[in-house]
Amino acid sequence: MTNKKNLERIEVNGQVLALIVKSEYNEPGYNFVSPVEFPLQLGISIRKGGEHVKPHMHLAFNELHNIPVQEFLYIKSGEAEISLFYNKERHKKTILKDGDMILLNCAHEVRFLKDTKIIEVKQGPYRGKDVEKEYFE
Repeated sequence: MTNKKNLERIEVNGQVLALIVKSEYNEPGYNFVSPVEFPLQLGISIRKGGEHVKPHMHLAFNELHNIPVQEFLYIKSGEAEISLFYNKERHKKTILKDGDMILLNCAHEVRFLKDTKIIEVKQGPYRGKDVEKEYFE
């Protein structure tokens, strides 16, 4: 069973900043760990051999407005320190290693502690470097 060390929800004043899933997460079945209102839904599926999901497709949304941009990082290999920010102030640092993942819902900073390979997912379409980010110190 999953313990709290393997799934961490980081919040400030009722706002979820990030969800961290450690590589040891092992809750059987299909579990969504993200809040239902998140634009990126994070589900983790641990299934037995022989189980089956019927062929299906996902239906398009008719219209979306002012959707917050979120980012999902999967640490394929290596080690990275992720800083989470709330109102442009550093709230927490966390270290992610091989197999760990994080769903970000806040400003963040990444420092690579070792040679690292990350798989990243965020909403598109890509709007260009000058439009996508606001940098601050």
